[in-house]
Parts: sequence; structure tokens; C-alpha cells
Amino acid sequence: MAVKKEYEKLIASDEYKDFEKNEEGFYLVHASMIREYSKKGSWEFGFYNESRDRIVTFGTEPIARQPEQEAFKKEGIISPLDLEKVKIGYEMAMTICEKLRMEKYSSESINKVIAILQKLHKQVWNITLVTTAFNLINVKIDAATADIISSNISSILNLGVRQA
Repeated sequence: MAVKKEYEKLIASDEYKDFEKNEEGFYLVHASMIREYSKKGSWEFGFYNESRDRIVTFGTEPIARQPEQEAFKKEGIISPLDLEKVKIGYEMAMTICEKLRMEKYSSESINKVIAILQKLHKQVWNITLVTTAFNLINVKIDAATADIISSNISSILNLGVRQA
């Protein structure tokens, strides 16, 4: 699985080893990729520190540490991502998304893909397809069973708009 190979490459790097040696309490919480629909992307891995409530992200092409940031979450702590429980890879998750798009949203053309592997109530592929019509198709897939947990479509134009 590509995401696991990229993670292994990251943790074997000098940059990550230096981080692990000098920073305590961080654990893996997500793998993510943002890419143009017709192009290849690169993975980023996020590590969360509960006591600081901060995240450090590493890019993989090239391997580089990003500055520490405030954690983006609703409340509580961020659950650790367990890559051993992930049984379907990114390619299979994208195949599932494409099949769903053709069945439910066939008129939508995809421009960008935002893929996040994270633990919500279980290990989940959280994939958002950004369409040329400014819509967002969000699909959550169980990363162990390949079952679709949820799917929906919304307009980018409605982001941040409060419902009356």
C-alpha cells in the first residue's frame, strides 16, 4: 500500500529521526494528500501532541517538516491513526469514490481531490472531490472493510453560510 510505504520512508529519514529524538509526545493522526484530479500527488503525515494541542506535519516529496500548528478539531483530543488497521489503500478508496460518483453524481466533473486517512470512530478514508461546478462531494469509507460510511454533495458557495 503506497501510503504505508511513504510512511515507512518518512520514519526512516534523518529529518523524522531528529524530530522523534528531540520532541516527545507526538503520535501519528493523519495521512493526507491534495492533488489535481489528473495528476499524482504526494503524502503528508500529521503528528499530534496532546499536552500542547499542536500538530507537526511532514511532507514526503521532499521530506520536510512543516512548522508546528494549532490542532484543527472540534473538541477533545485527536485519536491516533493505526496504519496496521488500514486494509484498503488510497487507490481502492478512489475506485470506490469514482464508482459512487458515476452512480450518484455523474454530471459532476472532478477538478481536485483531498484525501485524508484518519481515525474518527474507526480508521476512515475521508475523501473530498472538488468539482468544476464548485461542488464538494465528500465520501467517508471504512479503511478496514471498504464500506461507504457516508456520502454527500454540497456547494463550495455555501461554506461558512449559516442556516437560518
